[in-house]
Amino acid sequence: MSLKQLSSSTLFLAGLLSAPVLAAAAPVVESLPAVEAVTDVMPLDGNESAVSEDSVSVKNSTAHFLHQIQELRNRNMTLEGRVEELEFQLKQNESEFRDRYLDLDARIGRLIEGGIIVSDQKPLKDDQNATTVLPAELGVISAPKSTEDQLIAREQADYQSAFGLIRDREFDRALVALRKFLKDYPQGELSDNAQYWLGEVLMAQEQYESARDEFKIVIAHYPDSAKVPDSAYKLGRLFDLLGNEAEARKYLESVVSQYPGSSAARLSDTYLQNMSGS
Repeated sequence: MSLKQLSSSTLFLAGLLSAPVLAAAAPVVESLPAVEAVTDVMPLDGNESAVSEDSVSVKNSTAHFLHQIQELRNRNMTLEGRVEELEFQLKQNESEFRDRYLDLDARIGRLIEGGIIVSDQKPLKDDQNATTVLPAELGVISAPKSTEDQLIAREQADYQSAFGLIRDREFDRALVALRKFLKDYPQGELSDNAQYWLGEVLMAQEQYESARDEFKIVIAHYPDSAKVPDSAYKLGRLFDLLGNEAEARKYLESVVSQYPGSSAARLSDTYLQNMSGS
């Protein structure tokens, strides 16, 4: 065998020996990574769907929460109104009792000065003065109400009618009734209360700028009213809702400093703390 033939045989055998090795290594190169890549991508659609569902759920929860806040606000306003109504009735009863007492005391004084009541003894039959004057005094006691009393009674009735609409949450009708009341009784005893509740109703309807203007009228036109602290507190809240934090703080801090210990001051202080924490 020549050297050339030996080299050819050697190369042939080397090729046969290397073929199985190459065949065994070949399966390593497959399309599995592509499949895995597809598998990795597939869950993205599912995640997007889940995110979308979560977003809808959050929106629904937020809407429900805001609705609950509005309901609580309306209920709180109704409760405030009921408390005010009871306080007003109590003051009216106290005032009526005091007036009756003073009136009775004055009449008794006049009777004593006129010699009609001198002792616990019954008057003598021949005492013509006593028998003639007494009916006149009784006539004074049973006299009908004056025109002023009738006007006050009508004002109170109209106010209670308007306030009843607020209690029943008929806010549109309440606005009409309150504005008519303020037109009919611009200097009435209950005008400051009507002005305050006009702002409350507008605030409940989220007419914030209009509500702000009405509460300002309470402070400007009725500076001695018991509704001034509450109006200032509501102005603080309204300015915050309208995005004017500086003005909101000014009103809230004024309530805390000028009316310490009042419910309006406590509410203002709490609101200020929440503003600082937000």
